[in-house]
This record gives sequence, C-alpha cells and structure tokens, in this order.
Amino acid sequence: MRKRIIIIGIIVLIIAFFVGKNMFISYEKSKHGKIPPPTVEVAKAQQQSWQDQITATGTISAINGVVLKPEVAGRITKIYFKSGSYVKEGQPLFQIYPDILQAQLESNEASLSLAQVEYDRADELFQKKVASKQTLDEQTAKLKSAEAAVAQTKAELVQHNITAPFSGKIGLKQVDIGDYVNIGQTLVPLQQMNPLRVQFSVPDRYLSEVKIGDKVDIQVSSAANTVYQGYVYALNSAVDPTTRMFSMWAKIPNPDHSLIPGTYVQITLYSGQSKPVITVPQTAVVYSPQGQYVFTMVKGIAKKTQVNASERKGNLIAIDSGLKADDIVVTAGQVKLFDNMPANISNQPTYAPALPANVKLITFKDSLAPNNTNKSSTNAVSDENNGNTKQKATESNVTAQEPTSVNMNAGDNKLQTPNKSASEPAEASSQPSTDDATTKKENKQQQPTENN
Repeated sequence: MRKRIIIIGIIVLIIAFFVGKNMFISYEKSKHGKIPPPTVEVAKAQQQSWQDQITATGTISAINGVVLKPEVAGRITKIYFKSGSYVKEGQPLFQIYPDILQAQLESNEASLSLAQVEYDRADELFQKKVASKQTLDEQTAKLKSAEAAVAQTKAELVQHNITAPFSGKIGLKQVDIGDYVNIGQTLVPLQQMNPLRVQFSVPDRYLSEVKIGDKVDIQVSSAANTVYQGYVYALNSAVDPTTRMFSMWAKIPNPDHSLIPGTYVQITLYSGQSKPVITVPQTAVVYSPQGQYVFTMVKGIAKKTQVNASERKGNLIAIDSGLKADDIVVTAGQVKLFDNMPANISNQPTYAPALPANVKLITFKDSLAPNNTNKSSTNAVSDENNGNTKQKATESNVTAQEPTSVNMNAGDNKLQTPNKSASEPAEASSQPSTDDATTKKENKQQQPTENN
C-alpha cells in the first residue's frame, strides 16, 4: 500500500512539473508578446546551361621538357647559367673542352684558303686552254674536300657547346666545372613552364562524349583556392586493353609558374551537349531520411519544398525537380525553420556566384568554349614540336596564349591581366643577361656565370 502511494505521488509531481512549465511559457508569451520570426539568408534559383561532368586524376607535364645530355665526351670548361633560373632558346649552357677542335678548325680553314687559291688558278689556266680539264677537276675536288672538313669541324664544335633547345626553366645541374662527362650523361633538366600539359585517362564508356576542345578545370592540393581552366587538345588513338581507360592531354595556363611538371591534380572534364538546369547554392539543400528539401520564401512564409538534387559545380548544385527559375530559397538559417513559418530575410535575393568568393580562376584569354566542340576540333591543331596549338588567335612560340587571372567575387567578376610575360616571370630579369647569350654564336664570346 505504501509503495502505491509513493508511485502515485511521483506521477502527480511529474504532471505538476509539466503543467507548471506550460503555464509559465504561456505567461511569458502573454507578457512579452509573440516570439519574433527567425532571420534567414536567401538566394534566387537560377537557370543555367551545364554539361556533363567527368572527374579524374592526372599528372602535370611540360609540353616541352628534356634532360640535357652531351653528344661527346670531355671535360666541362664553362657553365653559363645558375640552377633554377630561366633561359632563352639558343642560350649557351655548357662548354666541353673545345681547344683541340678550335685549333683543327683554324688548320682546316687555312687548307680551305689554299684550296680556293689553287682552284682559282687552275680555273684561270683552264679558261686560257693552258691547263687540262683533269687538273681543274682535281682542284675542284680538293676545294670541296676542304670545305667539308671545315663544316665537319664546325659541327663538332657545336656538339661541344650545349645550348637551350627552347625557352624555359632550367633545373639543378648535375655536373660542375672540371667534371669529365661521358656521352649520354645527365647534365640538367629543362622544362617549358607555360602553358603546361595535363595527362589523364577516363573510362572507355565516355569515349563517344569526349572531343578536342572540351573544357577542363584543374585543381592542385597546394592551391586549393585556385582553379586552372584549360581544354583538351589531344586524344589517344587506342584504349588501354588492360585498364579499359582512354588517355588524353589537356593544356592549362601557368602564368605565374606556380605549377611544376610532375604535380598530381584533380580534374573535372566537361563533355557532351549543354542542357538547361535549375541551380541553387549547395547550402540551400537540406538532407534528411525523408529525402532532400529546401525552404522557399513566399510572401514572407518559409515553405518546405521537396527537391531532387544531382550534379555539383563549384558553389552550386543542380535541382532536377521541385524548383523553377527565380524561386527564392533559404541558404542559411534553415535549422530555425519549419513548414509555413514566418521568417525575416536579411539580404537582397540575388543569383549565387558559380565559385566561392575566395576562389581564383586562371584561364586562357581565348579559351575554347566547352559547348563548341565541333568548331574547336577543326580550329585546334596540335603542334608538339614547338608546344603550340594553332587557333584563331595566333600564339607565340613560348607563351602559347596570354593567360588571364579572374577573381570570382560575389556578383562581380573582375578580369586582371598579369603584367608578367607568360613565358618568363619577373624573376627572370634578375638572372644574368640572356639577350647577349641569344645572339652570340661562339661560346668564347659568352662569359660564364659563377659556378653555384
């Protein structure tokens, strides 16, 4: 009996607690009025044209990149560059002991002068019918032999004077002055820094969708807030039978030379035909066990709207159903809302930017439009010998195209053209003068830099 009384007493106390709480809340409401509606941030749903996206990983490489190796053996007598500097095409880099060949060239040139005099004499006598045709032929052969000897010695001297085959950034030298090098020994790497090539592969099921000129977005872990935008310029001729992957090359700008060959990158490839989609900021979509939904604002009332979200692109997400263009959706403050609840809007509804405000987009000035693949496939002609792609706008030998930096601010896209040359950053001006090095043909006229 006592236990029953105790249990009944506990139940009465619990009921009294909740009744008292509700009475207190009702008193506070009547005292202070209604609870004010929450404040939320909103944005407009926007209709855009999107292409299908294919994600992949790849590796950056130089369009022109070599490891310089000597064609002759000998002792290094001069080094004309500093490791890590920028060099121009034709600039002398190494000299392998040339004195013996230089002396041989002088001897051959003297023999050539004598052969020329003897030929002129024989020709004059032949014209006067004094010398025979056989004598003239012999002197002609001697003259040609002397000319060939001079040309051969000059060619051998060229092998002893190693120059830059193209403009770019020189790496770390593997030899020093005085070292004896053998044929094929590694001397130093040289990489063209702008533009760069990205090598990547996609599954063969996308083979029919990928075309030359398709746009690609590249991101690297070392620059998470920067997107490099380029385009596909070469496709492989076969699918790898082992992995069933299809390889291709894309070209990306590198105006500040912040990217280097060998870097691992994340790639988004845009392919196929453009299609209209409704987009909203990704923060507008709420995920729950019952499905995806957003809150739309209609005359100050938040209405819960079921949606089907699909692809993501930058800061936006595509909505397949549930919204129409210019619907106002809540992007912040959903946790304070429920269906048909009044809410205050803290900002003017605008279209959300495609990229967050702190993301920098680097692209070519005349980047190929991703939805114009047929046109781009005819206008883009790859020329691997000089690292260029011939397009409507003519590209230079080294810079290809002058890239443009784009700061993606909310509601305002500002184009900023770098002052630096695309092929050589400002640091190149602090390097030893290369203008003279380009024009001087003989290494003995070029003063070597200090050996670092």
